[in-house]
Amino acid sequence: MGTWIQRAPMPTPRHDLQSIAVAGTIYAISGADDLTVDAVEIYDVASDTWTQGPPIPTKRGWLGAARIGRRIYVAGGKTIRTPEEKKAYGHDYHFTSRDNSEVLDLDEQIWSALAPMPGGPRAGLAVTACQDQIWAIGGNTMLREDPGILDRVEVYDVATDTWTPGPALPRPTQGPTVVTHDGRIYLTGGISDEDPQRPCRSETYVLDPAVGRWEALAPVPTGRESSGSCVLGDLLYTFGGKDPHYSAATEIYDIQADRWFEDAPMPVGKAWLSACVVGERPFVMGGAHKWEDREGYNWIADLHEFAP
Repeated sequence: MGTWIQRAPMPTPRHDLQSIAVAGTIYAISGADDLTVDAVEIYDVASDTWTQGPPIPTKRGWLGAARIGRRIYVAGGKTIRTPEEKKAYGHDYHFTSRDNSEVLDLDEQIWSALAPMPGGPRAGLAVTACQDQIWAIGGNTMLREDPGILDRVEVYDVATDTWTPGPALPRPTQGPTVVTHDGRIYLTGGISDEDPQRPCRSETYVLDPAVGRWEALAPVPTGRESSGSCVLGDLLYTFGGKDPHYSAATEIYDIQADRWFEDAPMPVGKAWLSACVVGERPFVMGGAHKWEDREGYNWIADLHEFAP
């Protein structure tokens, strides 16, 4: 079994964030505590220290993010409305859903706006980079007038700043995890509104962009949404999530063998966390769970390294 190693916590406790590995560093991007934050904090693995990065122009949680070369791309998400914003909108709806996209130039440390997703706003989407394109998969409109879980897939061309439709998911899904391995996209878990008795999904799918069709693989043992995931070698790691309890599970998919196995659980159960790989180690950060002894949520700053 693997071992969990506690590292320096993020300066800003939060959930609904994204993390992107860049050489020996991790960029922890946006997310939310009681309100959405614009924080971008950079963790240096060698020194176990955090520094401040350039704040994201559009505060957003439950967003998607991926890196191609020296650029980090973000898309979608939701912003928690302040009391003043709710008053200005004339109703008490809690979120503003996002369709816009932004990119961070890692050399210049400057954010720029990109073309918005043409299908409209969505949060709880999964985003990955594959074959020099950004894939935005699933999610929920999170709109007051028209909420709905989506099977939508849109593909962003970084060279032309344009979006095109991709192969729709087999079923509408929000809060899945996604990784890219050897030119193929792997999607696990999430939540669907097709079966109210079993909203958390255990399906695992793979998409070869050249074929353009999602294919079913061995299901994840614990169906859950809003997990963290990353890929290391031929292994797809999933951490935590909600099922509807806050899970500490570490479940690993062997891509070559098409099978799942369990490993050491996280120190604490949580959802809406983020995970990435630096070197040969997964790192897991942030997230949230409900307090056991009082109302509300515990926004988590913890960063842990997993030693397989």
